[in-house]
Amino acid sequence: MAAWLGVDIGGTNTRVGLVDDGGLIAARGFPTRPAAGVGPWAERLRQEAAELRGPDPLGVGVACAGVLDIKTGVVLHALNLPLFNGQALVGLVSEALGLPAVLENDANLYALGEQSFGAGQGHADLVCLTLGTGVGGGLIMDGRLVRGPLGSAGEIGHILVVGDGRLCGCGARGCLEAYASATGLRGMLVEALDAGRQTSLGREDSVAAMGAAALAGDELARELFAVAGMALGRAFADLICTLGLDLIILGGGVSRSWEMMRPAAHEELARRLRVLDPARVRVIAGALGDDAPVLGAAALARQLLAR
Repeated sequence: MAAWLGVDIGGTNTRVGLVDDGGLIAARGFPTRPAAGVGPWAERLRQEAAELRGPDPLGVGVACAGVLDIKTGVVLHALNLPLFNGQALVGLVSEALGLPAVLENDANLYALGEQSFGAGQGHADLVCLTLGTGVGGGLIMDGRLVRGPLGSAGEIGHILVVGDGRLCGCGARGCLEAYASATGLRGMLVEALDAGRQTSLGREDSVAAMGAAALAGDELARELFAVAGMALGRAFADLICTLGLDLIILGGGVSRSWEMMRPAAHEELARRLRVLDPARVRVIAGALGDDAPVLGAAALARQLLAR
């Protein structure tokens, strides 16, 4: 059976997995160590890939955050991976592994992983939102990734959800990312503390701690998740009205708190989606977790390199 490699480059760790038509055969990880240089990183990738036991891979797909030139395989700007900025990543990986390689944005490959092996199997049209440090998105229509002529399709984190709202890391105000990401939720917590709100939480607490506090009845924590849910509901309505999608898949660390955001999200979606029946839209959790980008990268390699 044919097999493919998938590589997911994160700011902290890199994962490489061997994948066949049935899914993930084996995977290994190692620290990305962005200060060590691209040469040592590529050599470590070669070593870890060589330890994967299974069929010989036919090619490799690479998932990387940031602005990418897909045609040339160059990383134009990766905020959390400055080591790779300006690097011809496809050539680097291909030379290290001795295999043809393809490159794609990590959020797009998260979506492709879920569509090929996870919660989106059997669906040709879906959108996947990754709720982590920021908010990413991947869009699949007619079974193919949608990038658009600017290569920016799926930048869902920067949909406007609150007019002149909180400042986003991109410099604009009111973006979804400013409310429904880990950065956004923690920022709103600090603002509430500065305003004198009472809570069991501290300034440095994580989204996981916020989730535990909400479950324990902390009023502020529940309120902040409701605000995030409202923001998601507005973004969902925009996506559905624009694209006619009926399946939204959520991934990333913040999505583990989806049950606390769900009521506000569905209420806002029903309030805004008057021209369509919101009951026809499913919003579900992804099935693959951290394996999704690796599986999506391998699926992309299978699509593009097996031609």
